[in-house]
Amino acid sequence: MTRNLRHISLLALTASIAACSTTRTVPEGDRLYTGHEIKWTEKKKPKDWSDLKEGMDDRVRPSRNRKFLGMPIKLWLYNLGNKPKGKGLNHLLRNKWGEPPVLLSQVKPNRTNRILNSYLEDNGYFESEVSNEVKNKGSKKASLVFTAEPNHRYTIRRVRFDTDTGVLSRLIMVNAKHTLLKPDDPYSLDMIKAERERIHGHLKEEGFYYFTPDYMLIQVDSSLNGKVDLYIKLKNTTPATALRQYWMRDVEVYSNYDLTRDSVLKTMPGRQYQNFTIVDPDSLFKPIVFDRSVFLQRDSIYRLSSHNITLQRLVNLGTFKFVRGSFRPIRDSSLLAARFYLTPYPKRSLQFEVSGTSKSSGFVGSQVKISARNRNFQRKANVLEINLGGGFETQVGGRTTNVSTNAYSFNAEVALTLPRFYTPLIYFNPRTPYVPRTRFSVGYELLNRPALYNLNAFTLQYGYIWKQTKFLDHALFPVAITYALPGNESQEFLKQLEQDPALKQSVSKQFILGSNYTITFNNQAPERFHSFYASFNVDVAGNLAGLIAKKEPDGGKSVFNQNFSQYLRGNVDGRHYWKLSDNLRWVNRLFLGYGYAYGKSLTDPETPVTLPFVKQFFSGGSNSIRAFRARTLGPGSFRDTTTSNLLLANAAGDIKLEFNTELRFKPQKLLELAAFVDAGNIWLGKSDSVQKVFAFGRFYKEIAVGTGLGLRIDASILLIRFDISFPLRKPWLPEGERWVFDQISFGNKQWRKENLILNIAIGYPF
Repeated sequence: MTRNLRHISLLALTASIAACSTTRTVPEGDRLYTGHEIKWTEKKKPKDWSDLKEGMDDRVRPSRNRKFLGMPIKLWLYNLGNKPKGKGLNHLLRNKWGEPPVLLSQVKPNRTNRILNSYLEDNGYFESEVSNEVKNKGSKKASLVFTAEPNHRYTIRRVRFDTDTGVLSRLIMVNAKHTLLKPDDPYSLDMIKAERERIHGHLKEEGFYYFTPDYMLIQVDSSLNGKVDLYIKLKNTTPATALRQYWMRDVEVYSNYDLTRDSVLKTMPGRQYQNFTIVDPDSLFKPIVFDRSVFLQRDSIYRLSSHNITLQRLVNLGTFKFVRGSFRPIRDSSLLAARFYLTPYPKRSLQFEVSGTSKSSGFVGSQVKISARNRNFQRKANVLEINLGGGFETQVGGRTTNVSTNAYSFNAEVALTLPRFYTPLIYFNPRTPYVPRTRFSVGYELLNRPALYNLNAFTLQYGYIWKQTKFLDHALFPVAITYALPGNESQEFLKQLEQDPALKQSVSKQFILGSNYTITFNNQAPERFHSFYASFNVDVAGNLAGLIAKKEPDGGKSVFNQNFSQYLRGNVDGRHYWKLSDNLRWVNRLFLGYGYAYGKSLTDPETPVTLPFVKQFFSGGSNSIRAFRARTLGPGSFRDTTTSNLLLANAAGDIKLEFNTELRFKPQKLLELAAFVDAGNIWLGKSDSVQKVFAFGRFYKEIAVGTGLGLRIDASILLIRFDISFPLRKPWLPEGERWVFDQISFGNKQWRKENLILNIAIGYPF
């Protein structure tokens, strides 16, 4: 009965919103503005009408009331309320959730005509005309139709640089071949502005510190029957300082600047190093820190790129919380003095973190992490990190045996990051605004499942991290060594290993002597309509070791009497973020992974060799195919229903294919809703079981599909995610029965128990 009342209430609320008139709050004598339309006169539609229309649409103000799925929901909510007298429901409807009607009286058609006509002129349509017409709909609604008659588009006939014989003018003429204004190109005001910026940037690279684009004058002669001549010259009012070429006289770096002792610091003597001076009375930093960051040099010409790179390098060091540059001329000369004022962060920091975990595999637990950081180790802006962590997991519900599934973990890492490329043989300092880094790390991790096994992992890494552009990152680790050592295996776990030789091999004692490289492109930004993320990783292990390794009698090889893995592994992760509106985004993700293991099996020469367990691909879980529990899907159409597999969740593969699509709607700042579909699976490259092996003629038949809804709470510092999902396609079922639409039954308790999965996680899945 209660459920029926809820449904009736929901239907009543929906009906009342839908039935609410969009014109309820429109004042008498006015109309609801429903938008505009851009039209072109007959036979006058320009070739670039699509781009022109987009620009004209952006210039029409105001915009109509916003819609979601074609419905003005915010306007409906506003009209449901009355004038608020306090902080009640009317206040929420009118001031928080709703949106007042956009009225026809707020639109200024004649003013908009002039704006649109000016836009057409800026794009070369000098003889254009724009008119408007109000289209009434019913008694309370109206829209506007703007009709444009662009006529002929003017093109550039000639570009002429009118300059004198000075140094500045000579540099402009030498660089004129790179002009953006080309004969026969359409006239464009935006292109003229871009040309002024181009000239400005070129002159700033040649020492003209005080020059700005405003000193350039571009005159247009449009009396040439559809053509224009452009004359580029300097304004007569350009000051003498802007016409002067400047050189660096002094470059000073104040490495521990404090505003309270500004006057004292400026009188202190500095230490001359290379071609600049360091003022560091507290001896906090060694000169090498600035040697690779300061690109402005004494007695060199001023260059804007060197100025910007210096500032960005000092900021990106991560050691200084404030960085400020100051330039001043030395008396009446062509010399500049530069000062960089740096305020460092506290040298040491300690962070303590306690977090809770809840996994789709049914495990919940907590983790404690302590991180100590030294931001200026050895006084070289090196970052020394010591991380210690520990936690536990336990499975709640769903136990089928008395075997304990508790898990305890401990991890420790010491990492040193140098703000430069550490290359003992050569000096390499790329001229970019981004700080290249070298990272060394040593780590240990222990995973203890008391009733099953211990897994010890020792790691050693050495590599380089750098940014090529604002959106493109590289990480190259030529040395990445892992030593995996299992222990305390229980009889239950040993029994599982004997039943699964591939698992036995992948978790055996072994060295992973490898290298890996990752390149990442990421241009995500809130204001972008289309954003992309793409990451490519390649991981190689055992190649060099295989050349020098000792060959065993059984044909296998070892290093220091220990087995080692040999494999090639790569993956691609591509994502597209489409901003449909301010509150609505559509995200798609494609993941492809492939691994190839070679050499002899580490445990049984007769068993097909596989990737190490820590390098295999897994499917299912809160960041993968959410309708299936973590590490329980696949490989292929295989499904192990034994008790051991349900406890260990060890389904792994050498090949992975996954596609995810998710629609995210954010009705409020702190709340987000989502609808998603996930599809994919994992496969083995080689196996005794045909069901597990990838085959081009069969893999698409073994794709698992799931769907669901999500609720996200955005608390600014973190996002808490709840995704409830269920399968649509189960690849382990017989062919012809794998789609399970006909089995969906939300009212059936047994179906919900077997199929509904709630994923609780932190952050977005992708």
